[in-house]
Amino acid sequence: MTEQVVSLAWRWTAETSSDGAHRFCGIRVTAPPGEIGDPDAWAVVGLVQGAIDDMLKKLALQPVLHAAAGMGVATLFAGLHAWHSEGLRPAFAAADANPRSYFALPEATELFDAEEAYLVRSCATGARLLWCDYATKEVREVAVDFDACLAGWRAVRDAIGQDDRAVIKSR
Repeated sequence: MTEQVVSLAWRWTAETSSDGAHRFCGIRVTAPPGEIGDPDAWAVVGLVQGAIDDMLKKLALQPVLHAAAGMGVATLFAGLHAWHSEGLRPAFAAADANPRSYFALPEATELFDAEEAYLVRSCATGARLLWCDYATKEVREVAVDFDACLAGWRAVRDAIGQDDRAVIKSR
């Protein structure tokens, strides 16, 4: 993995239903050289905000997974995908870690169906974002700022209930 830290960008659209009773949103995350999220997927804003809150709580408790430091992207992604495998089970136990604390997409929404991304803290501020490109099925990885990633999701959570369109970039 290259050590150059990339800036992530969250693109979202939110609209109120014609009867004014509900708000729906779509979210994509740009992680050069790719994008995560279906541009045609929509979900209820309140459900997405709750899923983001749940994800942020889990990510904030994530310990550094030292065993992941020397792993290649494909091996680490496969291990996180099937965390119960022999390879990473001892590492999770040693770190007293919940494997869900590495999930980098809000769960239980239609926005990221069939997509996986993991945020793995590599030190106090640095992290590796790993995801499987939906179109090519290729596992990708970029270095990101851990806190900036969480701040980006917080900004999206707050913004989707207010405006209709925006792009939020991490630093």
